[in-house]
Amino acid sequence: MYNTRQDFHDRGYNDSFSEDSLGTAVNSNLAILGMFGQYVLPRGGVIWLGSLIQAMAVWGFSEAAARSAILRLKHGGFIEGQRVGRRTFYSLTDGGMHRLDIGGFRFSFSPTRAWDGQWTVVVYSIPEEQRELRDALRDSLKWWGFGLLAPGTWVSARPLLPEMERGWREMGVWDYVDVFRSAYVGSSDLPAMVDRVFPELPALAASYRAYIAQSELILRRLEAGRLEDRTCFATRLENLWGFYAVASEDPVLPPDLLPEDWPRPRAEELSVRIQRVLAEPASRFFETIYETIG
Repeated sequence: MYNTRQDFHDRGYNDSFSEDSLGTAVNSNLAILGMFGQYVLPRGGVIWLGSLIQAMAVWGFSEAAARSAILRLKHGGFIEGQRVGRRTFYSLTDGGMHRLDIGGFRFSFSPTRAWDGQWTVVVYSIPEEQRELRDALRDSLKWWGFGLLAPGTWVSARPLLPEMERGWREMGVWDYVDVFRSAYVGSSDLPAMVDRVFPELPALAASYRAYIAQSELILRRLEAGRLEDRTCFATRLENLWGFYAVASEDPVLPPDLLPEDWPRPRAEELSVRIQRVLAEPASRFFETIYETIG
């Protein structure tokens, strides 16, 4: 099964650059699904296999590697092929659309400034013989930004969302879960509790700052006129994935619980700006390789 959070985590986003591509190692699932979301769906939702292979070549995928990645997504139920003459065209399935929708929804989370002081507490007890189910629930809790308070007990500063409950019902874990809304009253002070439950925050801040540094370099190169359309196409998606790679680890806590110099707002600002300024040249390149039915 395609694991969105793991794909972002495996992506290996760091602060190295090459001349032709300003990002890093690209996950093939993200490359294909990202192209569908950003470029194929707005053009009717269908793309020729050859166009997908040409686009994947921008990130260094060979034809064989591109075909293998496409087949994996097809076998996973996220895309489907349609044969027209000697050509094959691909479109998203309902499962693929759902994957894009839920990923976009999760990454639209922004720290809320009006926090009521209430925590969502999820407690579960799943039998040892259903370990895979328990692990899947843990991954889902992390994906939604929960932190581990104690064994079998996770907390989030956000309310329980319908999408969370729906996903846990589909996973078959809802009957093992109890959910509460509660204020924290002790025994330690609130900042100490946050540090204990979300120990990843310092590393997360460092990742946001690395993303900021990369994004500022992209803008400097763009201002210097050093980015061709092909590179803009590759860089635009890579930079978007770069932000998602960091944001997928972010519990999105309220500003009251974060350091004053928390870097996510600056990272979001740069992400939006880069998507905007690279949109036209990236689209121009995609039009040169895009073919569909008819």
